[in-house]
Amino acid sequence: MNAPKLHLNLLRDSERQSSSPVRLRVMLPILAAFACLGCLVWWGVLAGQLILAKAKVSSLQSDLDAKKAAHSGILKQMGDARELQAELDQLKMYANGRRTYGGLFKELANVVPEGVQLLSLEIPEPAAQQLLPPGAKPGPTVRPLLGPTNTVENVALRIIGRTPRETPVEQLMKSLAEPAFTNTLVIAKDVPADQISPRVRSFHQDASPDEQGMRLLSFDVEYRCVERRFEK
Repeated sequence: MNAPKLHLNLLRDSERQSSSPVRLRVMLPILAAFACLGCLVWWGVLAGQLILAKAKVSSLQSDLDAKKAAHSGILKQMGDARELQAELDQLKMYANGRRTYGGLFKELANVVPEGVQLLSLEIPEPAAQQLLPPGAKPGPTVRPLLGPTNTVENVALRIIGRTPRETPVEQLMKSLAEPAFTNTLVIAKDVPADQISPRVRSFHQDASPDEQGMRLLSFDVEYRCVERRFEK
C-alpha cells in the first residue's frame, strides 16, 4: 500500500532566508555609499571646472582692463585723425576755389582806350559765409562747420568811370570780350536778365564837369567772373 508523502513547513516567515548568497540588506548600504561617492566625485569635477572658469574670466577681465585705456586712446586718436582729415579736405577745397585777379587788372590796363577815365575797379566782397549747422542758433556751445555748405560763390567785377562819349566804353567792353579775358570774365547775353554779363548798371551824364568844363558821361558796368567752386 502506497501512502502519500507529506511536506510540512515548520519555519516561521521571520525565519526564512533568501537563497542568494549576498543579502539585500548588505548590498543596499554599499550601493548607497557608491552613489554618494559618485556624487562627491561629480561635484568635485564641477567645482574644479567652475574654479577654472572663474580663473579664466578673471584673467580675461584683467586683460580687458589693461587694454581699456589703450583702446580709449586709440579711439581718441582715430577721432582726431578724422577731424584733421576733414580740415585738410576743407582747406583743399578752399585752395581749389582760390582765384587771383592780378593778371586781369594787368591786361585791363593795356586795353583801356583813351578818353576813358576809370574811377573804380572793384570786386565786391562776397556775403559772409554761413558756418552754423542747419537749424542751430549762435552760442558758445555751438561748434561751427569747417566750411560753408554752399560750394559755389559768385564773384563780380564792377567798373565805374567817366567818358566824353559812348564809343570808348563800347570799345572797352569789346576788348573785355576777347579770349584774354574770358577765362576770368563771363560773357553771357542770351540768358535770363539776372544772368546777363556784362550788365550796364548805369550810363548817364555826370552832374559835375571836368577841369575843362566839359560835361562827361558816367558809366557803371558789372561783369560776372568765373565763380569760385569749393570742391576737391
